[in-house]
Amino acid sequence: MSRTRDDHPAAERSLAEINADIRCLFARAEGRLSDGERIRHAVLLQEWAAAIRASVVPAA
Repeated sequence: MSRTRDDHPAAERSLAEINADIRCLFARAEGRLSDGERIRHAVLLQEWAAAIRASVVPAA
């Protein structure tokens, strides 16, 4: 069964890519996000958190 974006997806992009998208979002908005941009920011933060979780290696 394949996962969709609504499920808790495995990280597909690197942390650097996601971080770059977040930085670009704020740069384009000049630090003031519209409602749509806030939603995009929230999605990017969720993707970033998933990438962080995927990068964690369990202790032995």
